[in-house]
Amino acid sequence: MSPASQHRHRTHTTHLPPSPDFNRQLADTRGRGPRSEGVRPPSSSFVGVVSTLHPPPPAPSCHHHPFRFACLVLVAPPPAHPSSRSFAGKHPECTQRMTRGFTLIKFATMVVSVLNRTFVGSLRHPSMLISAGALLVRTPAAAFSAFSTSSPLDKNHMVRMSSLSADVEHSAVSKTSEERISSLHTVMVHRNRQSAAFREGTQLVFGGSIAATYTEHSHLSTAKAIPMGSVVAVVVSRNPSSNREGKKGPRNGRRSSGSTGKKQNAVPHHTFTADEKESEHRDIINQSQLIGYGVFNPESMYRVRILCHLSMYPGLAKQIRTIRRMKESERHDTDGMTLQYILERKFADVISTRMAINLPMPGVTDTYRLVNGEGDGLSGLAVDILGDSTAIVMSSAAWCEIHKETIMSVLEESLKQHPSYKNTQVDLIWRNTPSRLKQDGYVLETSDDADEAEALSVIATESSVKYLTYPYADGQKTGFYCDQRDNRLLVAEHCRDRKVLDLCCYNGGFALNAMIRGHAASVTGVDSSQEAIDAAVANAKLNGLAEKDISFMKNDIATFMKGAITADEEFDVIVLDPPKLAPSLSSLDKASRKYHALNRDAMNLINKTQGGLLLTCTCSAAMTQKDGGQYFLNVVNGAALSAKRMVKLLSVSGAAPCHTLAPASFPAGAYLTAALFHVSPADV
Repeated sequence: MSPASQHRHRTHTTHLPPSPDFNRQLADTRGRGPRSEGVRPPSSSFVGVVSTLHPPPPAPSCHHHPFRFACLVLVAPPPAHPSSRSFAGKHPECTQRMTRGFTLIKFATMVVSVLNRTFVGSLRHPSMLISAGALLVRTPAAAFSAFSTSSPLDKNHMVRMSSLSADVEHSAVSKTSEERISSLHTVMVHRNRQSAAFREGTQLVFGGSIAATYTEHSHLSTAKAIPMGSVVAVVVSRNPSSNREGKKGPRNGRRSSGSTGKKQNAVPHHTFTADEKESEHRDIINQSQLIGYGVFNPESMYRVRILCHLSMYPGLAKQIRTIRRMKESERHDTDGMTLQYILERKFADVISTRMAINLPMPGVTDTYRLVNGEGDGLSGLAVDILGDSTAIVMSSAAWCEIHKETIMSVLEESLKQHPSYKNTQVDLIWRNTPSRLKQDGYVLETSDDADEAEALSVIATESSVKYLTYPYADGQKTGFYCDQRDNRLLVAEHCRDRKVLDLCCYNGGFALNAMIRGHAASVTGVDSSQEAIDAAVANAKLNGLAEKDISFMKNDIATFMKGAITADEEFDVIVLDPPKLAPSLSSLDKASRKYHALNRDAMNLINKTQGGLLLTCTCSAAMTQKDGGQYFLNVVNGAALSAKRMVKLLSVSGAAPCHTLAPASFPAGAYLTAALFHVSPADV
């Protein structure tokens, strides 16, 4: 069961009689020891605490909100009014306590009004929102604030106040850094061509593009930098001269000469408090031009990942601006509210995009990519749907790990609104890439605990072909590559009554399509991984294919091809889909030699009398993007010259449409090239 789906909903109520231990019990709910002093209700006061640990099931529109419980405290005063002089003279301490209590209730009412005003616009059923008070002891920062639904309170369930703390820890609003909750952060970029690109949709802001950073604290703070994972407003000054001071720092956050070993600030960081009536830094921010909102990471080469551009989401940006302009006393988890709005809108967009290309397609394809990182404006986050009840959430950025609960909660609710999953409980599985997270400055805690669910399989259907996947096991990424969906169909169209070879077959995607949809005469799959071969064999059985028609073998593809050439074997259609051979530009030359050799040997296996087809692929972004894609084609052409075969390019394609691209903001999203060639007969 996914972390998000573990939250179920029940309403509780409890009444606490007047007790000398009231203050100690209240402190315990926040994980603190007994207070030496505090506010204790008068002996004749009645205290009622209504706590909604989780919203009840009939209100699904409220499930995704980060505020998971409400704590409403009602203090009933003694019969004598505190304004009475006689009462005040006889009971000065009681009068002081009640006066303070009325002040707290007034403050709670103000907080509730802000919550109502903030969330009522995003709820599908605003009438379900009930105003909830805030229990404040000595300081407003110690308050519990939230909302509940309009379901009747279940008075048969009694809970201890100490149980409230557990819900606080698991709620989406909990943060490890108080600075992220109570502060407003701003990043100012240099006004140049790059800032123009940011306004036009570029999502990744490097350290060298930043002129200065600002933080408005709710209280005096000595913080010298914006905390990792904080939501920031990205702005550019309207006056280019104001950016000059930021250019004096080391570029991209690198250490300057004479560094003592500690990381130096690449740009100046300015702080000011919310109660400052006149602030030069606030004036600079107010006079700047808003680009959008994103998440900050001082440890990453991507200092800011912009998630909301003003130019693309003016309405959403207006909502976020409203949240950030609240009075300091009215703010509550600005980052959480902002991210929730962004994710709700982005998830609605990705669902709309996939539905526009008929994904999912009942009975035909239920496995596809729902969120594709930068392609969908959510850098560092990807989501694959497997079958009709499993979603793999993949994190490769620090902000995703920090805001994991918010992401899972909003995604769960968004899928509930999806027409295809309204009656389905979609299980969410969280995955991450430790190497990418380490590059982003986020180190994961390792765990060797075995998961009993690893053996569970999920049947994924793509183009009417079924695959056994194991999303709970620690396998390759999500357990299925859905980026080659259209390329598998392309090859299948040309396989009727032909002999097909699938090199680096993994779980048999091309091979199965060639046999099931293409009606090939025979298919052979080769892969160096025994796990992949076992999966391919199981998938062939799942689809009712006979072993005499389709076979898989474990072997290194280079070794296999050399042996097949020696044995004078020939094939009519060959698919060559090796793993990433060029992870970076520095490895491009070595990878090119490898691609050259593999394609040369594959062409030597093409039918020498009649010729045949070769679909050759690279999933290396460095290879795909080099010279606008021409570089890879030149490598294949060079291999053809070595094989003494003439080739003709029939088509060039990339990943399936569900792997959306945003070329203006992140061209490296185009990582896959699939080139279909006709290899002419050998001229002997």
